[in-house]
Amino acid sequence: MDSRLSLAAWTAVCDGLDVALWVVDGQALDILHANEAAARLVGRPVGSMVGMAVQTLAETPEDHIFWSQSAQDIVRGIHSRTSVRHAGSGHLVPVERRVLALVGHEGLLLLTMYDRSEQEASERELETLLSELRATLDSAADGVLTCNLHGEVRAFNQRLAQIWHIPRELLVQRDDAAIREHMEAQVLDRDAYRARLASIALEPLLETTDVLHLRNGATIERCSVPQLIKGRPAGRVFSFRDISRQAEVQAGLRLAARVFESSLDAIFIADEQHAVARINPGCERLLGADAQALVGRPAQSLLCPNDEADAFMARVADGWARRGFWEGELALARQDGSRCAVQLSWVALRDDAGAITQSIGFMRDLTSQHAAQRRIEELAYRDVLTGLPNRLLLGQRVMAAIDGVSTRGGGFAILFLDLDRFKIINDSMGHPFGDRVLQLVARRLQDCLRQSDMLCRLGGDEFVIYLHDADAVVAEAVARRVLDEMASPFMLDELGFSIQCSIGMALYPRDGMTLDDLIKQADTAMYRVKERGRGSYGFYQPQMNAHLLSRMKMEHAMRQALGQGHMAVHYQPQVGMADGRIVGAEALVRWTAPELGAVSPSVFIPLAEESGYIVTLGAWVMEQAIREAARWRRCGVPLPVSVNVSALEFRQPGFVERVTGLLDECGLPPDQLELELTETILLQDALEMEQLLHALSQLGVRLSIDDFGTGYSSLAYLKKLDIHKLKIDKSFVSGLPGDEGDRAIVRAIASMGRALRIEVLAEGVETEQQRLALREMDCDCYQGFLCAPALPMADFRALLARQWGASGLLAGDEV
Repeated sequence: MDSRLSLAAWTAVCDGLDVALWVVDGQALDILHANEAAARLVGRPVGSMVGMAVQTLAETPEDHIFWSQSAQDIVRGIHSRTSVRHAGSGHLVPVERRVLALVGHEGLLLLTMYDRSEQEASERELETLLSELRATLDSAADGVLTCNLHGEVRAFNQRLAQIWHIPRELLVQRDDAAIREHMEAQVLDRDAYRARLASIALEPLLETTDVLHLRNGATIERCSVPQLIKGRPAGRVFSFRDISRQAEVQAGLRLAARVFESSLDAIFIADEQHAVARINPGCERLLGADAQALVGRPAQSLLCPNDEADAFMARVADGWARRGFWEGELALARQDGSRCAVQLSWVALRDDAGAITQSIGFMRDLTSQHAAQRRIEELAYRDVLTGLPNRLLLGQRVMAAIDGVSTRGGGFAILFLDLDRFKIINDSMGHPFGDRVLQLVARRLQDCLRQSDMLCRLGGDEFVIYLHDADAVVAEAVARRVLDEMASPFMLDELGFSIQCSIGMALYPRDGMTLDDLIKQADTAMYRVKERGRGSYGFYQPQMNAHLLSRMKMEHAMRQALGQGHMAVHYQPQVGMADGRIVGAEALVRWTAPELGAVSPSVFIPLAEESGYIVTLGAWVMEQAIREAARWRRCGVPLPVSVNVSALEFRQPGFVERVTGLLDECGLPPDQLELELTETILLQDALEMEQLLHALSQLGVRLSIDDFGTGYSSLAYLKKLDIHKLKIDKSFVSGLPGDEGDRAIVRAIASMGRALRIEVLAEGVETEQQRLALREMDCDCYQGFLCAPALPMADFRALLARQWGASGLLAGDEV
């Protein structure tokens, strides 16, 4: 009786807690008891959870890993943040989770979870608010500095650093004393500055406004108000506004008022004899002379050379007689001997009798306008980013060269240059950084040329070089010089990097008679260089066009092959190292063309990727593979199938949804589909890729890394992502068992996979000696010609039927 009362009392206590609580059998990992808070948290009745496996509550990889440990490891417990799914809403609920062994009750575990939804929402709201406040502060036109009552800096914005020219290293140190010392050093009157701050500090509720004069000539208005918290002073907020320009304008207005009405134009006043009687400061500045030196001189002597004065005044007089003013553009001679273009409007003032009593001249400096006009012309003929000649200016230069060649003979060369893999720089560092890199490249290329040559930017990362009076020898020498110069490392924003380029060359008149023809041929030669490995140069050869035509025909045939039934999916078995049984299969596309015969995947797969057809081809292969794997399963052979996924296909919108739809349609469990990805995919748009891979992992699809170790590796993704298999590239297997380097690499990969609980498969295993070496290094499984090449569907079914005893696989109809 007492025992029942004790149990009832304990249950009541548990149900009265706000913390979700489960009692778990430490051996079976079944739930023995749950309180009402647990029922509310996961949306399941208490009764339905009793006897349920605790793994049912696991939603994250960390949870699955924890509950999959041995009982001894689980008993050690865990305390961390995770998520559980509410069965009713389907939403993930953030929780603080703790697992510990019940003291005095051997074999029992206590699982508690605290709902952190409100806390995380509050934290997010607070972070948003702080971000908005910081953005508001940094967008303010005034510099802002907030201090506590002890003068310690609490906050400031970027405008403050700009006004006071505070060095970045000083801001990073967050040394309040050093910042105060720096600001004090900028003020002309340091003693007055210190005294005023001291008096402000003595009156915490005082609001102040002061004007500060800095050593650099700036005039700063400083305002301060007390910072109040619950009505009590907690600090002070200073705002600083640069009023230097405002002070200058006011001073200028006062000066203009003492002379005559201010004007943006230079103004002179002449008497009836056309002698200068008065000039404004603008006129002094324009002419580069003071008023005393100019007053009394004939006005025309300021406006034109003496030998042209009579003819000039005759034109002015004619304008006065017909319209009352004369206007025109002049090249004005300044006092220092320089000349500037001005627009002069000279108005005659007459008395009642019509006699001229005075004249007023208004002159506007056209220097900026002419500079703008030159800029417009420059934009028409120059690349905006690099300042290099554009295609239009290059065309004019080449036309002149062609005319010269027709009269004196000779020739010239056109080089088409493209930066190799420049897209990686734009994607990883951003287009503004990439633009600055292009400017660096343009300067390097320009340094490789003569004055008579021309470097032109077509757009993007493509450049064209015109080599004046050049033959093949000169063109090759310049190409080598460019490649050598580009081989030197670049440095930008303290980041070192390398850029190589590919160059195609065409000669006039051998390879073309127009600029368009020469650029086309040089582009063709450059494209052939890229096909052969990039980072080199080559001359145009007529057979290159035939190669491009062949390539175009192959692409057309490839696009037709799928609909005509010339494509097929073959399957290469993946074999367990321990028992030699088939544990999986890789789906591989094969193409047999009526005219071309069997086309190697190394030929048409790169072509498909370059043309974008890999998306269509990859989607078809995946559908065929999933349907075939579903057939194996229905015949009693639950064998996973792996499918290669290209980077372009993986980035297609709706990729995850399409995979989900195919699995549902064919009835294949997600864990029997394995997607093979390259390391390059994982390193492109890392955040987006991580989200996609997480979605696939949540779906249950297995993920493997193909050709592991051959690309640019950042091993951090192995820890962050749910990777199930590493495939050792055949280049590391071919040297086994004798090559020590290959053995070291394979052993390292196998050890790493074992430590991370990731399966390791070796590709390209062709000999028994290789298999034995791999087994000795604890490799899990392998594929290669030692077992079988990629087999047509019927042959692979027969192989499975023999090993699994599944005769239904050999039936012609769907099972």
